[in-house]
Amino acid sequence: MSTATLVIADERAHYEVAAIAAEEEPAASSPVQPPTSNDQPPARLTEAQLTTLWRGRRFPDGALVTRAGVPVRVIFQGRAGRGPGPDFRGAVIAGPSGVPLRGDVELHVRASHFRTHGHHTDAAYRNVVLHVVFDDDDGADTTLPGGGSAPVIALASWVAQRADELQRWLERPLLWREPCHDAVMRMGADGVSAALDAEGDRRFDAKVARMRETVRASGVEAALYEGLLEALGYGGNAPQMLALARLLPWARLRDRAAGKPPHMEALLLGSAGLLPSQRDHRGPVEPHVDALEAAFARARLPSLPPGTWKLWGVRPENAPARRVTAAAALLDRLGDPAALLTIVDATTVNEAIAPLLIAASGYWLTHHDLCAGACRLPPAFIGRSRALEIIINVVLPAACASGDPALGAKARALYARLPRPAVYGATKFIEAALASEGIRVPVNARRAQGLVELQRNWCTQNGCGRCSLSELAVSS
Repeated sequence: MSTATLVIADERAHYEVAAIAAEEEPAASSPVQPPTSNDQPPARLTEAQLTTLWRGRRFPDGALVTRAGVPVRVIFQGRAGRGPGPDFRGAVIAGPSGVPLRGDVELHVRASHFRTHGHHTDAAYRNVVLHVVFDDDDGADTTLPGGGSAPVIALASWVAQRADELQRWLERPLLWREPCHDAVMRMGADGVSAALDAEGDRRFDAKVARMRETVRASGVEAALYEGLLEALGYGGNAPQMLALARLLPWARLRDRAAGKPPHMEALLLGSAGLLPSQRDHRGPVEPHVDALEAAFARARLPSLPPGTWKLWGVRPENAPARRVTAAAALLDRLGDPAALLTIVDATTVNEAIAPLLIAASGYWLTHHDLCAGACRLPPAFIGRSRALEIIINVVLPAACASGDPALGAKARALYARLPRPAVYGATKFIEAALASEGIRVPVNARRAQGLVELQRNWCTQNGCGRCSLSELAVSS
C-alpha cells in the first residue's frame, strides 16, 4: 500500500488533502496500460473531447480517480486559458477530506505529452494541481517546473468499461452550470445591474478603506503617489513599484528632484536598481543613460536589491524601466500627486483621463529598457485604458479617503459614470453566462469591478450558488 497526497500551493496558503490509502502503484519503469475489452483498444478521446468533458463537468460518479486511487471532486472547473499556459486556470478541486485545492488543470491525450510539449520546464505550469489524460503512459505523477508534482487522472479505463455510453455522455446536456446563466431571467436585467452595482460599490469601499489607512499615516499626497506607482506596475511588477514608492517617498523625491531633467527619472530609476551599472551591464550605453547614471550617483540614495523586478515574460511596453519612467514623466508634469484630485470635477471621460495621458519622448520613443537596443513601441507611456484604471483604483478612492465629503461625493458620482477600461479576462466567463439567454447587461466601470468582486470572492471560493446572482441568495 502507498499514500497519495494532493498538494497545491496558492499565493496565500498551502492546502493539503489528508493522506488516502491507495493500491500499490506500478513502478515508474512500467507504464500503466489501460484495460481493454477483447484485446481491442478503447476509443481514444481527443484533447477537444477532454476539454468538452472538463468544461461542462460531464463526469459520472467514479470517473475522476487519480492513478493512486484518490477520488477527486470538482468544485470549480476553472476558466479556459488563453494563449500559452495551462488549459484551465484557477480551478478548485477536493479529495475525500473535502479540503479545497486551488490551481490549474492541464489536459492531454497522453500523460507523456506534458514533457514532450516542454511544459516541465515552463514556469507557467508550476501551479498545475491536476493532469487529466486519456492514456497514463508515464506511470507516475506529472513532474512540474520547480520540483513539485501533480496527480494524474487517466480516463482510458473508464472509457474501456463504458465505451457504449461515451457518445451519450458527450452529447447530453450539461450536468451543471453556474446559476448566473439564468440570473437575467430570474432577476431581470435591472436586478442583475443593481446586484453588480452593489458588488462594485463593495469593492470600491474596500479600496477606500485601504487608502484611508495610508492617508492617515502619510497624507493624501503620499497615498496618491504610492497608488500611482503601484497602478503602473502592470505586467507583474505592482508589488515592486509599491516597494519603490516606499523606499523613495514622495516628499524626499520632490525635494531631491528640484532642478532640470532628468533628475526625477534618474532618482526613480536608480532607486529601483534599474540603471545599467546596478545590473552588471557591460555593453555601451547612450548619452541619455550616462546622464541618468551621473544624476543618481550625485544623489547618494539607496536602491532596491538586485533581482527585485520581473524582467522576463513582460511585454516591452510594460518593462519596469519604462513604467518607472512613465511615473517620473507624469509626476514631473503634475508637480504634485494631489493635482490628480481635480479629476473628480470632470464632466466627460476625455476630460477625466486627460491629466493622465502621457506620451513617450526622446530616448523612450524607441527603447523599453536601459540595457537593451532600440525597438518599436507604442507612442504612449500611459494610454486611455491605463488612465481609467488609475482613476478607478487610485484617484477616486483617494478622494473619498481625503476626509472632504464634497470631494468624496463627486468621486462616487464619477465612479458610477465611467466606462470600464477593458474586458477583464478573469470575468469573461461570468459575462458569457449572464448573456447566455440572449440578453446582455451593460457593463461600466462600476459593474466591471462588481464582476471582479464576484469572481474573487465567490466563483473561485466554492461560493457558487450563494452569491448575489444566485437563486439561493435572492430567495434568502
